[in-house]
Amino acid sequence: MKKIYFIIALSFASCLAALGQNLNPEVQVTNDYQTRLADVHKQSTEMPVPDSLTQFSTAIDYSVFKTEYRGAYDFSPYSIAISPEPRAYDGSSLFLRAGAGYSFHPVIRAVYTPFPKGLVRNSEYLSFDGCGGDYTSMDGAAPYKGHDYALEAGSLVRWNKELFDLSAKLAYDGIYAADYANVRNMHKGALSWNIHSNTDEIPVTYDIDADLHYAADAQGVGETGYELKGFICPEISSGFKLRIDLSSRGSWFAGRLFAPAVYGQAAPKAVFQWNNLSVMAGAALALSARLTIHPDIRVDWLAGDFLKVSALIGGGQTIGSYSSYKEANHWFGADYLTAFVPTVEKINTSLNFRGLVFKHLQYDLGGGYRVLEDAALQGLEVDPLGLYVTGVKFASYNQAWGHALLGWKSETLEVNADALYSWTDLAKGADYLSVPALTLETSAVYNWNRRAFAGLRCKLLTARETTLVRLPAFVDLGLYGEYFFTSRLAAWGQIGNILNQKLSYCPLHIAGGINFTAGVCLKLQ
Repeated sequence: MKKIYFIIALSFASCLAALGQNLNPEVQVTNDYQTRLADVHKQSTEMPVPDSLTQFSTAIDYSVFKTEYRGAYDFSPYSIAISPEPRAYDGSSLFLRAGAGYSFHPVIRAVYTPFPKGLVRNSEYLSFDGCGGDYTSMDGAAPYKGHDYALEAGSLVRWNKELFDLSAKLAYDGIYAADYANVRNMHKGALSWNIHSNTDEIPVTYDIDADLHYAADAQGVGETGYELKGFICPEISSGFKLRIDLSSRGSWFAGRLFAPAVYGQAAPKAVFQWNNLSVMAGAALALSARLTIHPDIRVDWLAGDFLKVSALIGGGQTIGSYSSYKEANHWFGADYLTAFVPTVEKINTSLNFRGLVFKHLQYDLGGGYRVLEDAALQGLEVDPLGLYVTGVKFASYNQAWGHALLGWKSETLEVNADALYSWTDLAKGADYLSVPALTLETSAVYNWNRRAFAGLRCKLLTARETTLVRLPAFVDLGLYGEYFFTSRLAAWGQIGNILNQKLSYCPLHIAGGINFTAGVCLKLQ
């Protein structure tokens, strides 16, 4: 599931692993774990976005700086969750990062890998962080004390064979949020599996994910759900394959009279390959409360050794779940949600350029146009007491977008920039926030002899508004530092919001003021 509009990604800074110098500018993860930006305070609900915006990734390493760079569609002001991945063994079996600061910003990351090598690999992980302190609200309420914390923990087992990779994960996700009036806690347990082919030498390639979860929140809402997605692609002859992409999600509820939210989509297509040109053509059939059919066409052209050009025409359906809305905005509650409405992306066209220049500059440039029906937006309306309340609203509109993702990597300096421009014909409404015209994030890290690191990151979000209120644009600027005493011990610190802006990631829970966090990193055998 993807986002209807995009909020800037938090990157403590960027990765220091080598950049891929081939036709696919992605880099293989080679360390104990892979970080991902957690869904802590996103301002959008989950919606489809062009695939080209979700493919840019780089490797990570041990450090307060090292995060996988996901892009502006995935934003978190606090949390970086950790999910173990296979890697080349470097002698470390325990990684710990911990710190705290003002206002209260606790940080704990721990990964224990008892079996890092061999056919079967296992890791346990834990991540806890968030913010406690003073908040304000755009509705004029008096400043108040609140907190917003996130806990993720789990165990991952992988069976890595020559022909396939099979993994299973048991995980817990906890959200603990409270303000002067409400407690918005949620607990979620999930069991997930993945199986994918490890080589192109077999006649059938595949990648399938399955997930089962149960979530319950402080308002008495219980959700039992599943998610299935993946593809199967048998080779018919040299240069010709058949492929089918599958996706489905379902949720059933207790405690509230929500109807079940279920959708499924299948996209069969033919795949042709001629030298540097690849063409996939077919159709996507989507079924929820209604049946829709969409084109599914993709053309990829490898122009030289360091450029890939992609053109896409597609569409489909998605539907949100209660837990996904909660993960997108921890303050979300069931009070002002009446139904789970399927969103139909009638058509989505895009053109994308990706590659590598001068062995240092990685780029992903793209743009497109799409037509949405019943798209999910962040709701913002006035209750009978005259107070603002948040929820999820649905509206239909057209959107044009342009996206630039750039990364520069050298021995001593790494810089990332991620910008998204979005134009819509969405009419201004009284009960939802408009889509921001521009989101931007830049980050830079300089290292001295790979022992001392200094970095900054800047995030910008333009204004959002309803017919009743306007949220002004803001800039969130932060500085970072880290020093390695030994290869296994480091101290780090970060200063956030040094411009002392009102950070209205969530309009009713606005964090302001400068914050500071410091801590240590440990790697142990």
